[in-house]
Amino acid sequence: MKRILSKMLTSKADISTIKEQKWVLNTVMIIGGFLVGAGVADCVMSINELDIDQLARGLTIFSAGLTVVVLVDNTKAQKATEKIQQQTQLQLKNIEKQLEAICRSQQLTEMEVQEIRSCLPKRNS
Repeated sequence: MKRILSKMLTSKADISTIKEQKWVLNTVMIIGGFLVGAGVADCVMSINELDIDQLARGLTIFSAGLTVVVLVDNTKAQKATEKIQQQTQLQLKNIEKQLEAICRSQQLTEMEVQEIRSCLPKRNS
């Protein structure tokens, strides 16, 4: 499972990989949810029986489940952030191309104005 998650985080995404990643992330999230639930249940049972060892075990299981859930959530948030960043970079590249086109157009216009001025007869003042 660790190998799959590390591959998922380092590989470039295509459609089949994205579907596989969603499946893996959802499965890991479910496992984390089970751990959280089991930890809470263990804590509740330990309170009824006043067993400190069982309470410690329940808190440990709960903590492990919560860690898994937070990691999966962070992974999803990171993927979303990367997607937004890629879209922003694409928009910036498009804006840069448009600005370069405007600059070239302005330079051509200035050259044409200079050419027109040079063709006009000079006035005697």
